[in-house]
Amino acid sequence: MRISDFLKIRWQEGDQPLIQPPFFSPIIADPSFLFPEECPNGAWTLYAHSAWGLHEYTSPDGKSWSDLGLKIRNAMRPFLRLLRNNNYALLYEKYQPLALPLQVLPGRRVWKSHLEMRLSADLSHWADPEVILQPQLAWMSDTVWGDSVSNPCLVEDDDGLRLFFSASLTWIDDCGFCEPRYIGLAKSAALGSPFIILPQPIIDPRDDELPGALGAGSLKVIKLDDGWIGLQNKIYRDQGGCSRSAIFLLRSADGITWFAAQPEPLVSPDLGWKKSHVYACDCRFREADGRWYLYFNARDDWKITAGRERIGRLVGFMAGQ
Repeated sequence: MRISDFLKIRWQEGDQPLIQPPFFSPIIADPSFLFPEECPNGAWTLYAHSAWGLHEYTSPDGKSWSDLGLKIRNAMRPFLRLLRNNNYALLYEKYQPLALPLQVLPGRRVWKSHLEMRLSADLSHWADPEVILQPQLAWMSDTVWGDSVSNPCLVEDDDGLRLFFSASLTWIDDCGFCEPRYIGLAKSAALGSPFIILPQPIIDPRDDELPGALGAGSLKVIKLDDGWIGLQNKIYRDQGGCSRSAIFLLRSADGITWFAAQPEPLVSPDLGWKKSHVYACDCRFREADGRWYLYFNARDDWKITAGRERIGRLVGFMAGQ
C-alpha cells in the first residue's frame, strides 16, 4: 500500500465506546492490540492502562471486551506486537509507585519514568522486564515537571528496530496534569542491542503549523511501500482557549522528517464521551478481512477530578468494499 492509498480509506466509527474504565479508576487509556490470528487462544487481545497499571482485555469479535485484570502495576501507555521471531513484545512507560493516582492530590509532584520491554512466547508467561530507554538527553526532561519517556512504538525495519517515543512534559492548566512535549526516535541494530537516541526530537510543537500547539502527544507509525504514515494526537489550545487533543495524519519519506498528510484531523473531540480530548491510538491492517482497525481513547471533561476516559474504535474500508 502507498501513502496515497491510505489517505483514501473510509473510516466508520461506532456511537459508543467499547471499553469503560475499571472499578476504582476514572480512566482506561492508550490501547494496543493483536488480531485473533496472532494469538494462541484465537481471540482478540488488547492492553490498556488504568490509574493503577496495565490491564489485559480479550474479545471474540473486537467489539465486546472482557477485562482479565491488572497485569503490571505502576505502568502506562502500552505497545503490544508479535515480532518476526514469533515472540510477543510488550513495551510500556514505567513510573514510580502510585505516581499516577497521586496526581489528583494537591501539590506539585516531579515525574520520573523510563521505558521497559517484556518478551513472551505465548502471551501468558512473560520474561522479566528490561529497561530499554531512559530520559538521558537534556530535551527529555523538564526542570519543573520532571523526566519522562513514554508512548513507545516499536517498528521492525529492514536495518533493525526503530523506537518512536514521547519525551519531556508540558503542563496543561485547564486539566491539571502534564502531557508529552516532544516525539523522539531511537534505533537498534537488533532485539537485545541498545537503542541509540537521535540527538534532537523529530517532532517539536514549536515547529507545528497547528495554531495553539502545546505538546506533541504520541506518535504511532505505519511503514508503507513509499514511506511512512504517522498518527499523532497533537495537544493544542482551541480558539476559545481550551486545551484539546485530536488525532492527525502525518506522512514521511524516511520516518524522521514529518509533514501533515491532510489538514483536518482524523478523529476530533465531539460531544459526549469525546467532549474534550481524543488521545493516543493504535492502528493496524487485518489481512483476514482486508480492513483497518484503529482503537483510541477519549476524555469527556478537562479537570483531572472530573474527566473520564474510555476506549473506542474506527474501522477503515478501502474503495469498493
